[in-house]
Amino acid sequence: MTRDVAVTAARWAARVDRGALSAQEQRALDTWLAADRRRLGAFARARAVSAHFDRASALGTTFDPRLFRPAGPKKPLARTQVWLSVAAAAGVAGLVAVFGLYLSKNEFATRRGEIRTISLDDGSTITLNTQTEVNVDYSNSTRKIELRKGEALFNVAKDPLRPFSVLAGGTAVRVLGTSFTVRRLADERVKVLVREGAVEVTQSSGADTQPVRLAARTQALAQARTNPVVEVVPPSQIERDLAWQQGMISLDGMTLGQAAAEFARYSRVPIIIDDPAITERTVTGLFAANNPVGFARAVATSMSLKAEAGPNGVRLTR
Repeated sequence: MTRDVAVTAARWAARVDRGALSAQEQRALDTWLAADRRRLGAFARARAVSAHFDRASALGTTFDPRLFRPAGPKKPLARTQVWLSVAAAAGVAGLVAVFGLYLSKNEFATRRGEIRTISLDDGSTITLNTQTEVNVDYSNSTRKIELRKGEALFNVAKDPLRPFSVLAGGTAVRVLGTSFTVRRLADERVKVLVREGAVEVTQSSGADTQPVRLAARTQALAQARTNPVVEVVPPSQIERDLAWQQGMISLDGMTLGQAAAEFARYSRVPIIIDDPAITERTVTGLFAANNPVGFARAVATSMSLKAEAGPNGVRLTR
């Protein structure tokens, strides 16, 4: 990837982050991306960099970058390439290191509260949410990803000769080129959300299951021994579901018990609720993933509760 491509991608990412594109701008972006498949990967990396900066700014003034150590792959990497690109937004430029990896087989993981983007040589990118593990298996004929746990956003470069597939337990997702997420958490059904393009979802269990095609702005929830449940998803929900890229948690009618479990994926500070009646109350909103204490205090204020922060976590009581 040339420096000019990286710079242009960063400028487009900065423009997108400022708000919705006009019809003319959207056509210009689509034309630029379609001219070279590598540009899609460069654009996705630039968006991920922007999300990283937004997330870093939420860490506060006490954050010391010298103490930060990003999680590395579980195995030593070979044939690693490094690109430097200039990210420009609102007249401010910063030098950003983006890692592009060519892998035959490799494993990647994020720790609690960490977001990481893996860039592949074909122009595809995988953005890992908190506590996520994937295995990447590229060959001359196929591109296979195993999502062992967690949640990941896949921006897939088109390559008709090498189908791209994601396996999450008994759920398989097959695509040629698109943007989608797969979420695989304990005690939850696997969820596939398609942002752009189309995918094919198959359940390996059950003799009567058939591949189900998902178009853009739809999602599927895996079902044991039967076809997935498919739902149409409005654009606003897609934005909420992808809020984790900016270090945010979107709660849409979740119970406080569910919200506490969601915050526990990102922070070691637990939200403790002993009263079942409080646990079942619902909450909606967008909150910083790394601030469970602030969330608990906001909930306490709006629901006439008490939030007490201590060495073992923050407790919500009446």
